[in-house]
Amino acid sequence: MPFALLLAMQASGMIIDWLGTRNQQMYADMGAKLQQAGIESEIEQNRLQTENDSLQDMKNLRQTLGTQAAIFAARGTRAGVGSALAISTESIGNFNSDERMRRLNSMGRENQLKGNRTISKLNQQGESAKLWSSFASRTLNRFPTSFEGWSGGSGWGGAGKSAATSYGMHALGGG
Repeated sequence: MPFALLLAMQASGMIIDWLGTRNQQMYADMGAKLQQAGIESEIEQNRLQTENDSLQDMKNLRQTLGTQAAIFAARGTRAGVGSALAISTESIGNFNSDERMRRLNSMGRENQLKGNRTISKLNQQGESAKLWSSFASRTLNRFPTSFEGWSGGSGWGGAGKSAATSYGMHALGGG
């Protein structure tokens, strides 16, 4: 009878351990999903910020070109010719250069965030593997590794000392 009791206790301990490990995995998965959502949010925020900066610079360019056109008209200079054309072309060139740099910077930040997302996923997978490996190790360590452990003499109805002490139990009278 004590042998059956010990096996039942071991089985219940393994079930409780499995439930705990599964819950730990579920919480880790929820945390990973939150982290991934945060990274996706940062990527989207980066895109929106870049678009907003481009829009503001486009407004500034239009204002600058409008001001230049008004100055040229006041001077009686034609806007599309000579020095007036050179000034307008320089303003447009500066805008285009700034826009290219803004896009490159945005792509760099986005790639960095995507790299962080990949690293995060790999870390989470590694932690999950470690968690379940530890569970498997604990489960296998609950059973005696020799025939004597199952059949002979620790005073626990045939169960070996390693199986009996895996839950801190000791035979009555010492052991």
